Amino acid sequence: MPAATNLGNAKKALAASVTQLGGVATIDESLAFYVQYAKTAADAMASTTTADTPILWSNPFAFPVYVIGGYMTTTGAGITGDATNNATVTIKTNDGAGGATAIALSITTDVTTGNFTANVSKAFTSVTIANTAVPTGGRLWINIAKGGTGVVVPVSDFMIKLYKAET
Repeated sequence: MPAATNLGNAKKALAASVTQLGGVATIDESLAFYVQYAKTAADAMASTTTADTPILWSNPFAFPVYVIGGYMTTTGAGITGDATNNATVTIKTNDGAGGATAIALSITTDVTTGNFTANVSKAFTSVTIANTAVPTGGRLWINIAKGGTGVVVPVSDFMIKLYKAET
């Protein structure tokens, strides 16, 4: 069990004192931080998948943090959205104790999401609330699955936004 903190009470007190500066939203943003992952090579083929791969970050805090969103930016080339031949990128969490990974965020390179233009960020389109907690020692993971015959996912940058909060 994570150590108890007074983070929630501190947040309430600070929010009340900065109402003219945005209140709770300002405090929430000050408790947020980002973890970056760089995919440094394009897929060898459209059908190339990426099995669960740890992102080089684990929760060092004495309390859980929560995945609240993120962005994918293709930096090597763009991706044309396709209803059948696409890629689904997922950001996953685990418990840090050998437990299975669980999908927290996902985005699919389909027609609904639209084309991915090089150097233009796209927000992850799905958040699975039940899987967003990263306990002390827990990790973030990335997985890329392919639909149909797939699509090459080029060199890309991923920014994952996390939030410090009490349980």
